[in-house]
Amino acid sequence: MPIKHKTRSLFIIILSLIIIILAAFQWTKLKEGTDQDDHLSVKQQIEIVHDSGKLKIKQTLQNLKNHTYLLKLPEAGVNFTFPHMEFWDETNKSIAVRDNTLTVEYEINTNPDNQAFLLENWMVQISGVEIVNTIVKISELTNMAGSWAAGAPMTYHEVLDQLQYYVFERKGVDIPLYWQKAPLFYTYIGEKIPLYTDRKTDQNLLTSSIDLGLKHDKEFPAVILTEQINPLQSVSLIIENPEIDQNLLSSIWVEQFLLSNFWAGKDEEKWVMNILAKIITEQPPIDEVKAQIYAELKNKLSNNEISIFISSILQTDQKFTSLAEIDQLLGRLKGLKTSFFQDIAIEQTVSPLYFFTDEPIYVRNHKLENYRVYWMDDVYYFPIRPIIENLNYQFEQISEDEIFITNGKTTFRFYDNKDFFLINEEQYGLLTMSDKLPYLKINNEFYIQKEFFRKVFRIEINHQNNQFFIR
Repeated sequence: MPIKHKTRSLFIIILSLIIIILAAFQWTKLKEGTDQDDHLSVKQQIEIVHDSGKLKIKQTLQNLKNHTYLLKLPEAGVNFTFPHMEFWDETNKSIAVRDNTLTVEYEINTNPDNQAFLLENWMVQISGVEIVNTIVKISELTNMAGSWAAGAPMTYHEVLDQLQYYVFERKGVDIPLYWQKAPLFYTYIGEKIPLYTDRKTDQNLLTSSIDLGLKHDKEFPAVILTEQINPLQSVSLIIENPEIDQNLLSSIWVEQFLLSNFWAGKDEEKWVMNILAKIITEQPPIDEVKAQIYAELKNKLSNNEISIFISSILQTDQKFTSLAEIDQLLGRLKGLKTSFFQDIAIEQTVSPLYFFTDEPIYVRNHKLENYRVYWMDDVYYFPIRPIIENLNYQFEQISEDEIFITNGKTTFRFYDNKDFFLINEEQYGLLTMSDKLPYLKINNEFYIQKEFFRKVFRIEINHQNNQFFIR
């Protein structure tokens, strides 16, 4: 290859690398700009004019820092404009903010022949910024007989000769909008929950069925009962048919309320809020797995314990970020611990609700740590293997259902699926030794009931100062 061709090729490679590096650097700076503003809390106001099948939208965010921000534009939006187009980077979808304010105008087309439409994800989103409050103002110029509703309280509504004017406001940013040609009647459930209905007779729906002693500082999903559009379930707006069963609607609403106010964990674990909603509304789930979880909680906890557990959920100031945090509240009912919800998520099956303590166990002054002592039916169950081995016995698990223990003189055989056990190959009925379940098998490990353990092996078991002593 001639030298000049090599030089030209090398120049192209170097130039390409420079472009890549500069692009990466620019992207990093953009990310740094947004990351630095994670703590920002801004308010936004959105003005909408609905006229002739078109929504003209003006969105203004205030109290921003003068940075360059990445924007996510709504897919339905067209004709985006900014007061200072020279600050807009179309390629990176980024905007340089000046004067601590961002204003963007755009349009969303609607079909004037539709009887109703729903708008979701219709706002411009700004990366790295928390929106603490959103006000939406709508001027309806097309259909004076129609109605607007939203996933937010309606704070103002006025009907003029050629204009209907609406104002909706809520914390945060998620406000779905709904419009229909037929009129909607607006009221509140219990003076807290926005309710829009096709029929005046529905205005008292749910007034007595949702009573959680809720504080006004929580976010309450709005409810629309209409036949004009398909159902919707979201944390800020629920749309259902007016003929829906009242108990089912209560359960749906409570679940979305819990998700909105108390859950900030993984999406794949938010099923726990469905279980809690079913317990609150006393509506057993239809789903088989969730029905098993519901039944296990109802069977293992008293009504008073369930009330205390639910109250502890509703009185929490911070949102839950994991199932472990909910397990912690559940364990407190017994002054112990549990991993009930966590185990379900890990094993993808419903295990029994067990409570346990991980307090240290001393066997002849030898300390055993990181072992669970389970609590069931008001008695403790101890891990057999580590304790027996520290009492100079040999332990062997013959099968999933049988264990063999010996000290050279005496032998024991215990079975998970039989109503007897063997000492020196002589059979003893379990009911003659204990009125409680003598042992449990959890995760293929055997746990022995305290009194049964004490009688059969003639040992002493004491519990003091948050420690167990066995000798």
